[in-house]
Amino acid sequence: MLRRPDKSKLSSSAGHAEGDPDEELARLSLIAALTLEDVEQVRNRNKGKSRADAPVDDEMIAFELFAAEAAALDTMASDIRFAQSLDKALESDGRLLDDLARAEETCRRDREFAIALSKGQTYRYEPVPVQRPQSASTSALHITNSPATAVAAVPKVIAPASSNRWVLLLLQELTSRPRAESCVICRDVIEGSVIRVPCGHTYDVGCLVDLFRAATVDESLFPPACCRKPFVLQEVRVYLDSNLQKVVDKKTIEFGTKNRVYCHRPTCSTFIGAATASATNMLCPTCYYYTCGHCKAAAHTLTFRCTSSEDAAVVALAEQAGWKRCPGCGHLVELSFGCYHMTCRCRHQFCYLCTATWKTCKCTQWDENRLVAAAEDRVQRQGVQAPARGGNAVDFRQRVAREAERLRDDHDCGHRWKYVTGERRCEGCGHYLRVFLFNCVWCHIWLCARCRNNRWM
Repeated sequence: MLRRPDKSKLSSSAGHAEGDPDEELARLSLIAALTLEDVEQVRNRNKGKSRADAPVDDEMIAFELFAAEAAALDTMASDIRFAQSLDKALESDGRLLDDLARAEETCRRDREFAIALSKGQTYRYEPVPVQRPQSASTSALHITNSPATAVAAVPKVIAPASSNRWVLLLLQELTSRPRAESCVICRDVIEGSVIRVPCGHTYDVGCLVDLFRAATVDESLFPPACCRKPFVLQEVRVYLDSNLQKVVDKKTIEFGTKNRVYCHRPTCSTFIGAATASATNMLCPTCYYYTCGHCKAAAHTLTFRCTSSEDAAVVALAEQAGWKRCPGCGHLVELSFGCYHMTCRCRHQFCYLCTATWKTCKCTQWDENRLVAAAEDRVQRQGVQAPARGGNAVDFRQRVAREAERLRDDHDCGHRWKYVTGERRCEGCGHYLRVFLFNCVWCHIWLCARCRNNRWM
């Protein structure tokens, strides 16, 4: 049996002020608490008295509905308390905002009055009226206590009577407060300036500066970008010191030059400019030695037709090893395994067989041996041991066959990254990380945060 709420407790809580919202709210909370206590007692008594697979009878359904109503009554009482506290806060803050706005309006009218007097104009000065925001009012909570159910009727809470601008200003202030942002590189909460980059990620100043400094010595990080979307230099320039800004400007010119000439002195190696079609003496701005713009050796007489025996040896080695020269920048590239789709560090994409721009030729995309090697590499990255290391040969070959077929359909992995804690070496830069890395769930490559977000690879 469910007990009725104690009338003495109800009368004592309501006897001081009949119809007072605070008193009736206290009585509502007491009814909810006593009802939930009865529900819990009934549940404890009924434990273990029926089979688990027994059908639910009407009495149990009615009891569960009653329990849900009691829980809803308790939640409603809590919501009313929260609404009343919010109403009080709005009233106190509204008065403060009203005073500030009134003072600002008074200053504006005083200024207009002073300007009118200085020009000899008449000005009708009217004091700023005092406008106090009305407080929200809550109607009395009319509670009916039926002897059969002891369930309270839903109280009617009247919304704030005033929807003036002070309440809106306060809500604007509460909703416009910036939430804590974390840096995409170091994963720490950003304290200070939050730098949002074109892809939507956020950086702190330290990681941004570190990236730009690293990009000046590592061309695969230049231009500084996140998720293959370059930073807008003019927007982040303010966070770089003057020396770093100058270095970035110089590297922008250097890395933007395809066929480059560097000072021939190994102890200098300063970038001088673009190569020339014929012999040209180019002055190094650092050591003031001259370098030939054609053969890239020490300067010589312009009438001498220069050739490079070193270049000839490198070309012969490249022919023997099967290397290809990037048609975009002239650098030699080597294909170890994978498809014939090559992406040079200058970001030029070409076919490894004919060096034509990618998707403009009719060459095959794969060499079967390289395809199988790439598939075996992915399978072993998944933790499957090769037969040479004691793994199951049949299972390994089946997995390799499935992976090879997947590579034929989609050889360019779009990468779906998973955050993994622990120690491991980054396969992009070779650094050993001791806290966390990112692992692609498709190709299973391991990269650090910088290589994942910033490296052009």
